[in-house]
Amino acid sequence: MSARNSRAFLFMLTAIVLSAAATELRPADKIGFKYSRDSIIRIVTQIQRADYEGDRPALKRLHDELAPIPEDNKLASRVLYWRGFALWRRAINGFNESPTPTDLEEDLTQAVTDFNDAVARDLAFVEPKIGAGSSLGYLMYLNKKDPTRVQELFQQSSPLLKEAMATAPDNPRLLWVLGPIRWSSPPERGGGQDKAIEIYNKGLEVVRDHKRDVVDPLEPSWGEPELLMSLAWSNLNRTAPDLKAAEQYAEAALKLVPYWHYVRDILMPQIRAAQANALPVVGGAFAQTQNQPNAKPAQYFFVLLNRPANAPHLSNEAGEKLQADHMANIRKMTAEHKLVIAGPFMDDTVLRGVFVFQADSAVQVQEWADSDPAVKAGHLSAEVHGPWLIDPSTIHNPVEPPGFEQYTLVLMKRGEHWNPNAPEFIDVMMQHSAFVNRMTEQGNLAIAGSFPFSDQGELRGVAIFRVGAEQTAKLTQDDPTIRTGLLKTEIHPWGTGKGVLASGQPMQ
Repeated sequence: MSARNSRAFLFMLTAIVLSAAATELRPADKIGFKYSRDSIIRIVTQIQRADYEGDRPALKRLHDELAPIPEDNKLASRVLYWRGFALWRRAINGFNESPTPTDLEEDLTQAVTDFNDAVARDLAFVEPKIGAGSSLGYLMYLNKKDPTRVQELFQQSSPLLKEAMATAPDNPRLLWVLGPIRWSSPPERGGGQDKAIEIYNKGLEVVRDHKRDVVDPLEPSWGEPELLMSLAWSNLNRTAPDLKAAEQYAEAALKLVPYWHYVRDILMPQIRAAQANALPVVGGAFAQTQNQPNAKPAQYFFVLLNRPANAPHLSNEAGEKLQADHMANIRKMTAEHKLVIAGPFMDDTVLRGVFVFQADSAVQVQEWADSDPAVKAGHLSAEVHGPWLIDPSTIHNPVEPPGFEQYTLVLMKRGEHWNPNAPEFIDVMMQHSAFVNRMTEQGNLAIAGSFPFSDQGELRGVAIFRVGAEQTAKLTQDDPTIRTGLLKTEIHPWGTGKGVLASGQPMQ
Protein backbone atom coordinates (compact mmCIF):
# COMPACT_ATOMS: atom_id res chain seq x y z
CA MET A 1 0.00 0.00 0.00
CA SER A 2 1.41 3.41 -0.99
CA ALA A 3 1.79 6.22 1.51
CA ARG A 4 -1.05 8.05 -0.19
CA ASN A 5 -3.36 5.04 -0.06
CA SER A 6 -2.31 4.37 3.54
CA ARG A 7 -3.31 7.90 4.59
CA ALA A 8 -6.62 7.55 2.77
CA PHE A 9 -7.32 4.23 4.54
CA LEU A 10 -6.53 5.73 7.96
CA PHE A 11 -8.77 8.70 7.23
CA MET A 12 -11.67 6.43 6.27
CA LEU A 13 -11.15 4.19 9.35
CA THR A 14 -11.10 7.24 11.64
CA ALA A 15 -14.27 8.57 10.03
CA ILE A 16 -16.03 5.22 10.52
CA VAL A 17 -14.99 4.99 14.20
CA LEU A 18 -16.03 8.58 14.93
CA SER A 19 -19.29 8.04 13.10
CA ALA A 20 -19.99 4.89 15.11
CA ALA A 21 -19.16 6.68 18.36
CA ALA A 22 -21.39 9.58 17.45
CA THR A 23 -24.21 7.18 16.67
CA GLU A 24 -23.79 5.38 20.02
CA LEU A 25 -23.58 8.54 22.12
CA ARG A 26 -26.16 10.71 20.37
CA PRO A 27 -28.69 11.46 23.20
CA ALA A 28 -31.56 12.47 20.95
CA ASP A 29 -31.52 9.38 18.80
CA LYS A 30 -35.16 8.45 18.33
CA ILE A 31 -34.63 4.70 18.03
CA GLY A 32 -32.45 4.57 21.19
CA PHE A 33 -34.98 6.67 23.16
CA LYS A 34 -37.88 4.43 22.13
CA TYR A 35 -36.00 1.32 23.15
CA SER A 36 -35.10 2.83 26.53
CA ARG A 37 -38.70 3.83 27.23
CA ASP A 38 -40.00 0.42 26.22
CA SER A 39 -37.50 -1.20 28.59
CA ILE A 40 -38.66 1.04 31.42
CA ILE A 41 -42.32 0.19 30.75
CA ARG A 42 -41.47 -3.51 30.75
CA ILE A 43 -39.76 -3.24 34.17
CA VAL A 44 -42.60 -1.13 35.60
CA THR A 45 -45.12 -3.77 34.53
CA GLN A 46 -43.01 -6.44 36.22
CA ILE A 47 -42.79 -4.34 39.42
CA GLN A 48 -46.55 -4.07 39.68
CA ARG A 49 -47.01 -7.82 39.19
CA ALA A 50 -44.25 -8.65 41.70
CA ASP A 51 -45.96 -6.38 44.22
CA TYR A 52 -49.27 -8.23 43.94
CA GLU A 53 -47.51 -11.59 44.02
CA GLY A 54 -45.64 -10.60 47.18
CA ASP A 55 -42.32 -11.36 45.44
CA ARG A 56 -39.94 -9.27 47.56
CA PRO A 57 -36.71 -10.53 45.92
CA ALA A 58 -38.07 -9.57 42.49
CA LEU A 59 -39.04 -6.09 43.73
CA LYS A 60 -35.49 -5.50 44.94
CA ARG A 61 -33.99 -6.76 41.68
CA LEU A 62 -36.36 -4.69 39.51
CA HIS A 63 -35.64 -1.58 41.58
CA ASP A 64 -31.96 -1.98 40.80
CA GLU A 65 -32.70 -2.60 37.10
CA LEU A 66 -34.26 0.85 36.76
CA ALA A 67 -30.86 2.44 36.27
CA PRO A 68 -29.15 4.56 35.17
CA ILE A 69 -31.54 7.48 35.58
CA PRO A 70 -32.37 9.22 32.24
CA GLU A 71 -31.28 12.80 31.67
CA ASP A 72 -34.74 13.95 30.59
CA ASN A 73 -36.35 15.34 33.75
CA LYS A 74 -39.89 14.09 33.16
CA LEU A 75 -38.79 10.59 32.23
CA ALA A 76 -36.32 10.59 35.12
CA SER A 77 -39.04 11.55 37.59
CA ARG A 78 -41.17 8.59 36.47
CA VAL A 79 -38.25 6.16 36.68
CA LEU A 80 -37.43 7.41 40.17
CA TYR A 81 -41.08 7.12 41.19
CA TRP A 82 -41.25 3.45 40.19
CA ARG A 83 -37.94 2.76 41.90
CA GLY A 84 -39.43 4.18 45.10
CA PHE A 85 -42.68 2.30 44.50
CA ALA A 86 -40.82 -1.02 44.24
CA LEU A 87 -39.19 -0.63 47.67
CA TRP A 88 -42.28 0.92 49.28
CA ARG A 89 -44.34 -2.10 48.26
CA ARG A 90 -41.48 -4.46 49.11
CA ALA A 91 -41.67 -3.16 52.69
CA ILE A 92 -45.48 -3.35 52.83
CA ASN A 93 -45.33 -6.97 51.68
CA GLY A 94 -42.69 -7.60 54.32
CA PHE A 95 -45.08 -6.59 57.08
CA ASN A 96 -47.24 -9.56 56.07
CA GLU A 97 -44.41 -12.08 56.47
CA SER A 98 -43.65 -14.01 59.63
CA PRO A 99 -41.15 -13.46 61.05
CA THR A 100 -41.05 -9.84 59.96
CA PRO A 101 -38.01 -9.18 57.72
CA THR A 102 -35.24 -7.05 59.19
CA ASP A 103 -34.69 -4.86 56.12
CA LEU A 104 -38.00 -2.96 56.13
CA GLU A 105 -36.49 0.27 57.44
CA GLU A 106 -33.73 0.12 54.83
CA ASP A 107 -36.29 -0.37 52.04
CA LEU A 108 -38.51 2.47 53.24
CA THR A 109 -35.59 4.86 53.70
CA GLN A 110 -34.38 4.24 50.15
CA ALA A 111 -37.95 4.54 48.87
CA VAL A 112 -38.22 8.00 50.45
CA THR A 113 -34.93 8.98 48.79
CA ASP A 114 -36.15 7.83 45.37
CA PHE A 115 -39.51 9.56 45.78
CA ASN A 116 -37.84 12.81 46.86
CA ASP A 117 -35.48 12.62 43.88
CA ALA A 118 -38.52 12.18 41.63
CA VAL A 119 -40.07 15.35 43.06
CA ALA A 120 -36.81 17.23 42.49
CA ARG A 121 -36.97 16.31 38.78
CA ASP A 122 -40.65 17.32 38.42
CA LEU A 123 -42.05 19.58 41.15
CA ALA A 124 -45.60 19.25 39.79
CA PHE A 125 -45.56 15.43 40.02
CA VAL A 126 -47.78 14.66 43.05
CA GLU A 127 -47.49 10.85 43.05
CA PRO A 128 -44.00 10.61 44.65
CA LYS A 129 -45.15 12.97 47.41
CA ILE A 130 -47.90 10.50 48.23
CA GLY A 131 -45.48 7.57 48.20
CA ALA A 132 -42.93 9.39 50.34
CA GLY A 133 -45.60 10.45 52.85
CA SER A 134 -46.78 6.87 53.23
CA SER A 135 -43.24 5.46 53.47
CA LEU A 136 -42.42 7.94 56.22
CA GLY A 137 -45.59 6.84 58.03
CA TYR A 138 -44.38 3.24 58.02
CA LEU A 139 -40.99 4.42 59.29
CA MET A 140 -42.82 6.18 62.14
CA TYR A 141 -44.45 2.86 63.02
CA LEU A 142 -41.11 1.03 63.00
CA ASN A 143 -39.64 3.69 65.29
CA LYS A 144 -42.69 4.03 67.57
CA LYS A 145 -40.56 3.45 70.68
CA ASP A 146 -38.38 6.47 69.84
CA PRO A 147 -40.59 9.60 70.20
CA THR A 148 -37.84 11.93 68.98
CA ARG A 149 -37.37 9.95 65.78
CA VAL A 150 -41.14 9.71 65.27
CA GLN A 151 -41.42 13.48 65.52
CA GLU A 152 -38.60 13.95 62.99
CA LEU A 153 -40.32 11.62 60.53
CA PHE A 154 -43.67 13.31 61.09
CA GLN A 155 -42.13 16.68 60.27
CA GLN A 156 -41.06 15.22 56.92
CA SER A 157 -44.29 13.36 56.14
CA SER A 158 -46.90 15.95 57.07
CA PRO A 159 -45.89 18.67 54.55
CA LEU A 160 -45.78 16.14 51.71
CA LEU A 161 -49.30 14.85 52.35
CA LYS A 162 -50.67 18.34 52.96
CA GLU A 163 -49.22 19.53 49.66
CA ALA A 164 -50.70 16.49 47.90
CA MET A 165 -54.11 17.18 49.45
CA ALA A 166 -53.94 20.81 48.34
CA THR A 167 -52.86 19.88 44.81
CA ALA A 168 -54.92 16.75 44.13
CA PRO A 169 -57.51 16.19 46.90
CA ASP A 170 -59.40 13.57 44.89
CA ASN A 171 -56.35 11.54 43.84
CA PRO A 172 -57.45 7.93 44.55
CA ARG A 173 -53.93 6.87 45.53
CA LEU A 174 -53.78 9.75 48.02
CA LEU A 175 -57.18 8.72 49.42
CA TRP A 176 -55.88 5.15 49.80
CA VAL A 177 -52.88 6.41 51.77
CA LEU A 178 -55.04 8.72 53.92
CA GLY A 179 -57.47 5.92 54.81
CA PRO A 180 -55.35 4.29 57.56
CA ILE A 181 -54.63 7.73 59.03
CA ARG A 182 -58.37 8.43 59.28
CA TRP A 183 -58.96 4.94 60.70
CA SER A 184 -56.58 5.48 63.63
CA SER A 185 -57.49 9.13 64.30
CA PRO A 186 -60.13 10.00 66.95
CA PRO A 187 -63.52 11.32 65.78
CA GLU A 188 -62.82 14.77 67.24
CA ARG A 189 -59.97 15.06 64.73
CA GLY A 190 -62.12 14.02 61.79
CA GLY A 191 -61.15 10.37 62.01
CA GLY A 192 -62.77 7.07 62.89
CA GLN A 193 -63.63 3.85 61.12
CA ASP A 194 -66.62 5.27 59.25
CA LYS A 195 -64.50 8.17 57.96
CA ALA A 196 -61.85 5.77 56.67
CA ILE A 197 -64.45 3.65 54.86
CA GLU A 198 -65.99 6.83 53.44
CA ILE A 199 -62.66 7.96 52.05
CA TYR A 200 -61.98 4.53 50.49
CA ASN A 201 -65.38 4.60 48.78
CA LYS A 202 -64.70 8.08 47.46
CA GLY A 203 -61.36 6.94 46.04
CA LEU A 204 -63.01 3.93 44.43
CA GLU A 205 -65.59 6.14 42.74
CA VAL A 206 -62.90 8.50 41.41
CA VAL A 207 -60.57 5.80 40.10
CA ARG A 208 -63.42 4.09 38.26
CA ASP A 209 -64.59 7.36 36.70
CA HIS A 210 -61.10 8.10 35.35
CA LYS A 211 -60.09 4.57 34.36
CA ARG A 212 -60.13 5.43 30.64
CA ASP A 213 -58.16 8.65 31.05
CA VAL A 214 -54.78 6.96 31.48
CA VAL A 215 -52.79 6.64 28.26
CA ASP A 216 -49.18 6.60 29.49
CA PRO A 217 -48.18 3.36 31.29
CA LEU A 218 -45.48 5.25 33.20
CA GLU A 219 -48.09 7.46 34.85
CA PRO A 220 -49.39 5.82 38.07
CA SER A 221 -52.98 4.61 37.63
CA TRP A 222 -53.14 1.86 40.25
CA GLY A 223 -55.68 2.15 43.04
CA GLU A 224 -58.90 0.26 42.33
CA PRO A 225 -57.67 -3.14 43.60
CA GLU A 226 -55.98 -1.49 46.59
CA LEU A 227 -59.12 0.43 47.57
CA LEU A 228 -61.23 -2.74 47.29
CA MET A 229 -58.72 -4.56 49.49
CA SER A 230 -58.82 -1.79 52.10
CA LEU A 231 -62.61 -1.86 52.13
CA ALA A 232 -62.49 -5.62 52.68
CA TRP A 233 -59.99 -5.24 55.53
CA SER A 234 -61.98 -2.39 57.09
CA ASN A 235 -65.27 -4.28 57.06
CA LEU A 236 -63.53 -7.28 58.63
CA ASN A 237 -61.83 -5.26 61.37
CA ARG A 238 -64.36 -2.53 62.16
CA THR A 239 -66.01 -2.45 65.57
CA ALA A 240 -69.18 -3.95 64.05
CA PRO A 241 -67.70 -6.33 61.44
CA ASP A 242 -69.62 -6.69 58.18
CA LEU A 243 -68.25 -10.03 57.03
CA LYS A 244 -70.47 -10.23 53.96
CA ALA A 245 -69.20 -6.86 52.72
CA ALA A 246 -65.63 -7.86 53.54
CA GLU A 247 -65.99 -10.99 51.44
CA GLN A 248 -67.57 -9.13 48.52
CA TYR A 249 -64.84 -6.48 48.41
CA ALA A 250 -62.10 -9.10 48.64
CA GLU A 251 -63.67 -11.09 45.82
CA ALA A 252 -63.92 -7.93 43.71
CA ALA A 253 -60.21 -7.24 44.29
CA LEU A 254 -59.33 -10.80 43.26
CA LYS A 255 -61.45 -10.47 40.15
CA LEU A 256 -59.16 -7.61 39.08
CA VAL A 257 -55.94 -9.27 40.31
CA PRO A 258 -56.48 -13.05 40.70
CA TYR A 259 -52.85 -13.60 41.71
CA TRP A 260 -52.80 -11.09 44.58
CA HIS A 261 -51.01 -12.99 47.32
CA TYR A 262 -52.15 -10.87 50.27
CA VAL A 263 -55.86 -10.92 49.41
CA ARG A 264 -55.99 -14.52 48.21
CA ASP A 265 -53.73 -16.17 50.82
CA ILE A 266 -54.01 -13.91 53.88
CA LEU A 267 -57.03 -11.61 53.90
CA MET A 268 -59.59 -14.01 52.44
CA PRO A 269 -58.70 -16.82 54.91
CA GLN A 270 -59.04 -14.29 57.74
CA ILE A 271 -62.53 -13.39 56.50
CA ARG A 272 -63.47 -17.08 56.25
CA ALA A 273 -62.16 -17.71 59.76
CA ALA A 274 -64.13 -14.75 61.12
CA GLN A 275 -67.26 -16.08 59.43
CA ALA A 276 -66.66 -19.46 61.06
CA ASN A 277 -66.00 -17.79 64.40
CA ALA A 278 -69.23 -15.81 64.16
CA LEU A 279 -71.43 -18.89 63.72
CA PRO A 280 -72.15 -19.43 67.44
CA VAL A 281 -73.61 -15.93 67.82
CA VAL A 282 -75.72 -15.82 64.68
CA GLY A 283 -78.91 -16.43 66.62
CA GLY A 284 -78.25 -13.55 68.99
CA ALA A 285 -76.23 -10.61 67.78
CA PHE A 286 -77.36 -10.78 64.17
CA ALA A 287 -80.98 -11.51 65.04
CA GLN A 288 -81.03 -8.27 67.01
CA THR A 289 -80.15 -6.21 63.97
CA GLN A 290 -82.55 -8.21 61.78
CA ASN A 291 -85.41 -7.25 64.08
CA GLN A 292 -84.25 -3.63 64.27
CA PRO A 293 -82.89 -2.75 60.79
CA ASN A 294 -81.83 0.76 61.81
CA ALA A 295 -80.40 -0.21 65.19
CA LYS A 296 -76.69 -0.04 65.81
CA PRO A 297 -75.39 -3.52 66.76
CA ALA A 298 -74.45 -3.88 70.41
CA GLN A 299 -70.68 -3.95 70.90
CA TYR A 300 -68.99 -5.46 73.92
CA PHE A 301 -65.47 -4.98 75.21
CA PHE A 302 -63.63 -7.25 77.62
CA VAL A 303 -61.38 -5.61 80.23
CA LEU A 304 -58.81 -7.41 82.38
CA LEU A 305 -58.10 -5.67 85.67
CA ASN A 306 -54.50 -6.38 86.64
CA ARG A 307 -52.50 -5.67 89.76
CA PRO A 308 -49.48 -3.53 88.74
CA ALA A 309 -46.04 -4.54 89.98
CA ASN A 310 -45.65 -1.10 91.56
CA ALA A 311 -49.12 -0.93 93.13
CA PRO A 312 -49.02 1.30 96.24
CA HIS A 313 -49.20 -0.35 99.67
CA LEU A 314 -52.37 0.68 101.50
CA SER A 315 -53.33 0.50 105.15
CA ASN A 316 -56.34 -1.65 106.06
CA GLU A 317 -58.50 1.43 106.43
CA ALA A 318 -57.38 2.96 103.13
CA GLY A 319 -57.80 -0.38 101.35
CA GLU A 320 -61.34 -0.82 102.65
CA LYS A 321 -62.29 2.69 101.56
CA LEU A 322 -60.81 2.18 98.10
CA GLN A 323 -62.71 -1.12 97.74
CA ALA A 324 -65.94 0.59 98.80
CA ASP A 325 -65.37 3.34 96.20
CA HIS A 326 -64.57 0.69 93.58
CA MET A 327 -67.82 -1.18 94.30
CA ALA A 328 -69.84 2.06 94.27
CA ASN A 329 -68.41 2.87 90.84
CA ILE A 330 -69.37 -0.59 89.59
CA ARG A 331 -72.96 -0.03 90.72
CA LYS A 332 -72.96 3.43 89.12
CA MET A 333 -71.67 2.19 85.73
CA THR A 334 -74.15 -0.69 85.82
CA ALA A 335 -77.03 1.72 86.46
CA GLU A 336 -75.80 3.84 83.53
CA HIS A 337 -75.99 0.75 81.28
CA LYS A 338 -72.27 0.91 80.54
CA LEU A 339 -71.08 -2.07 82.57
CA VAL A 340 -72.86 -5.36 81.88
CA ILE A 341 -70.59 -7.90 83.61
CA ALA A 342 -68.15 -7.43 86.51
CA GLY A 343 -66.47 -9.85 88.86
CA PRO A 344 -63.25 -10.85 90.59
CA PHE A 345 -60.83 -13.69 89.98
CA MET A 346 -60.89 -16.12 92.87
CA ASP A 347 -57.22 -17.15 92.73
CA ASP A 348 -54.19 -15.16 93.80
CA THR A 349 -52.51 -13.91 90.59
CA VAL A 350 -51.88 -10.51 89.06
CA LEU A 351 -55.31 -10.87 87.42
CA ARG A 352 -57.75 -9.31 89.86
CA GLY A 353 -61.01 -8.89 87.98
CA VAL A 354 -63.04 -8.44 84.81
CA PHE A 355 -65.21 -5.69 83.39
CA VAL A 356 -67.39 -6.16 80.30
CA PHE A 357 -68.70 -2.93 78.81
CA GLN A 358 -71.25 -2.16 76.11
CA ALA A 359 -69.78 0.80 74.22
CA ASP A 360 -69.08 2.40 70.86
CA SER A 361 -65.29 2.02 70.87
CA ALA A 362 -62.26 0.72 72.73
CA VAL A 363 -61.19 4.31 73.38
CA GLN A 364 -64.46 4.99 75.18
CA VAL A 365 -64.07 1.81 77.23
CA GLN A 366 -60.52 2.73 78.23
CA GLU A 367 -61.76 6.09 79.50
CA TRP A 368 -64.51 4.45 81.54
CA ALA A 369 -62.20 1.83 83.00
CA ASP A 370 -59.51 4.38 83.83
CA SER A 371 -62.09 6.42 85.75
CA ASP A 372 -62.51 3.63 88.32
CA PRO A 373 -61.13 4.73 91.73
CA ALA A 374 -58.92 1.64 92.05
CA VAL A 375 -57.40 2.27 88.64
CA LYS A 376 -56.92 5.99 89.33
CA ALA A 377 -55.16 5.10 92.59
CA GLY A 378 -52.73 2.81 90.77
CA HIS A 379 -54.04 -0.22 92.64
CA LEU A 380 -55.37 -1.75 89.39
CA SER A 381 -54.63 -1.30 85.68
CA ALA A 382 -57.17 -1.80 82.90
CA GLU A 383 -56.33 -3.82 79.78
CA VAL A 384 -59.00 -3.42 77.08
CA HIS A 385 -59.72 -6.07 74.43
CA GLY A 386 -62.36 -6.03 71.78
CA PRO A 387 -64.83 -5.85 70.51
CA TRP A 388 -65.64 -9.19 72.14
CA LEU A 389 -67.77 -11.07 69.61
CA ILE A 390 -70.41 -12.64 71.85
CA ASP A 391 -74.12 -13.40 71.79
CA PRO A 392 -75.82 -10.50 73.66
CA SER A 393 -78.72 -12.76 74.65
CA THR A 394 -76.41 -14.64 77.05
CA ILE A 395 -76.14 -11.55 79.32
CA HIS A 396 -78.98 -10.76 81.73
CA ASN A 397 -79.81 -8.35 84.53
CA PRO A 398 -78.78 -9.56 88.01
CA VAL A 399 -81.48 -11.13 90.11
CA GLU A 400 -82.98 -9.73 93.31
CA PRO A 401 -82.00 -10.16 96.04
CA PRO A 402 -78.39 -9.90 94.84
CA GLY A 403 -76.16 -12.94 95.10
CA PHE A 404 -72.91 -14.31 93.77
CA GLU A 405 -72.00 -17.37 91.70
CA GLN A 406 -68.71 -18.96 90.71
CA TYR A 407 -67.59 -19.84 87.19
CA THR A 408 -64.41 -20.87 85.41
CA LEU A 409 -62.99 -18.21 83.09
CA VAL A 410 -60.74 -19.41 80.26
CA LEU A 411 -58.39 -17.03 78.49
CA MET A 412 -57.78 -18.40 74.98
CA LYS A 413 -54.30 -17.32 73.89
CA ARG A 414 -52.25 -17.79 70.75
CA GLY A 415 -50.84 -21.30 70.62
CA GLU A 416 -47.61 -22.59 69.15
CA HIS A 417 -49.30 -23.31 65.81
CA TRP A 418 -51.44 -20.17 65.54
CA ASN A 419 -51.45 -19.27 61.84
CA PRO A 420 -54.59 -17.77 60.25
CA ASN A 421 -52.96 -18.20 56.83
CA ALA A 422 -52.64 -21.99 57.11
CA PRO A 423 -54.97 -23.91 54.73
CA GLU A 424 -56.43 -25.95 57.59
CA PHE A 425 -57.15 -22.91 59.79
CA ILE A 426 -60.70 -22.37 58.55
CA ASP A 427 -61.64 -26.03 59.02
CA VAL A 428 -60.35 -26.01 62.59
CA MET A 429 -62.30 -22.81 63.37
CA MET A 430 -65.47 -24.36 61.97
CA GLN A 431 -64.94 -27.36 64.26
CA HIS A 432 -64.31 -24.96 67.15
CA SER A 433 -67.68 -23.29 66.46
CA ALA A 434 -69.38 -26.67 66.64
CA PHE A 435 -67.58 -27.38 69.92
CA VAL A 436 -68.80 -24.08 71.41
CA ASN A 437 -72.38 -24.85 70.37
CA ARG A 438 -72.15 -28.32 71.88
CA MET A 439 -70.75 -27.01 75.17
CA THR A 440 -73.56 -24.46 75.39
CA GLU A 441 -76.29 -26.98 74.59
CA GLN A 442 -74.92 -29.39 77.21
CA GLY A 443 -75.08 -26.66 79.86
CA ASN A 444 -71.32 -26.46 80.38
CA LEU A 445 -70.72 -23.03 78.85
CA ALA A 446 -72.26 -19.69 79.85
CA ILE A 447 -70.69 -17.36 77.27
CA ALA A 448 -67.82 -17.38 74.77
CA GLY A 449 -66.45 -15.09 72.10
CA SER A 450 -63.36 -14.18 70.12
CA PHE A 451 -61.62 -10.92 69.26
CA PRO A 452 -61.18 -9.53 65.71
CA PHE A 453 -57.99 -10.17 63.78
CA SER A 454 -57.22 -6.45 64.02
CA ASP A 455 -56.49 -7.06 67.70
CA GLN A 456 -52.96 -8.39 67.30
CA GLY A 457 -52.50 -9.26 70.97
CA GLU A 458 -51.86 -12.68 72.47
CA LEU A 459 -55.43 -13.00 73.80
CA ARG A 460 -57.66 -14.35 71.03
CA GLY A 461 -60.85 -15.12 72.94
CA VAL A 462 -62.54 -15.71 76.30
CA ALA A 463 -64.88 -18.48 77.41
CA ILE A 464 -66.74 -18.63 80.74
CA PHE A 465 -67.74 -22.13 81.83
CA ARG A 466 -70.50 -22.96 84.29
CA VAL A 467 -68.57 -25.88 85.76
CA GLY A 468 -65.51 -26.11 88.00
CA ALA A 469 -61.91 -25.57 86.92
CA GLU A 470 -60.99 -29.26 86.87
CA GLN A 471 -63.93 -30.23 84.66
CA THR A 472 -63.34 -27.18 82.44
CA ALA A 473 -59.72 -28.25 81.88
CA LYS A 474 -60.91 -31.67 80.72
CA LEU A 475 -63.60 -30.24 78.45
CA THR A 476 -61.31 -27.74 76.74
CA GLN A 477 -58.90 -30.53 75.80
CA ASP A 478 -61.51 -31.58 73.24
CA ASP A 479 -61.62 -28.11 71.66
CA PRO A 480 -60.13 -28.52 68.14
CA THR A 481 -58.19 -25.25 68.49
CA ILE A 482 -56.52 -26.62 71.63
CA ARG A 483 -55.85 -30.08 70.20
CA THR A 484 -54.15 -28.61 67.12
CA GLY A 485 -52.12 -26.03 69.04
CA LEU A 486 -53.78 -23.00 67.44
CA LEU A 487 -54.75 -21.85 70.92
CA LYS A 488 -53.73 -22.56 74.49
CA THR A 489 -55.75 -22.05 77.65
CA GLU A 490 -55.22 -20.13 80.87
CA ILE A 491 -57.85 -21.20 83.41
CA HIS A 492 -59.00 -19.21 86.45
CA PRO A 493 -61.84 -19.50 88.99
CA TRP A 494 -63.97 -16.37 88.74
CA GLY A 495 -67.27 -15.03 90.00
CA THR A 496 -70.01 -12.56 89.11
CA GLY A 497 -73.47 -11.47 90.20
CA LYS A 498 -76.16 -14.09 90.34
CA GLY A 499 -78.40 -14.06 87.27
CA VAL A 500 -76.01 -12.10 85.02
CA LEU A 501 -75.08 -15.31 83.18
CA ALA A 502 -76.64 -18.75 83.01
CA SER A 503 -76.34 -20.23 86.50
CA GLY A 504 -72.90 -21.18 87.70
CA GLN A 505 -71.64 -22.96 90.83
CA PRO A 506 -72.42 -21.97 94.43
CA MET A 507 -69.70 -19.90 96.05
CA GLN A 508 -67.06 -22.05 97.76
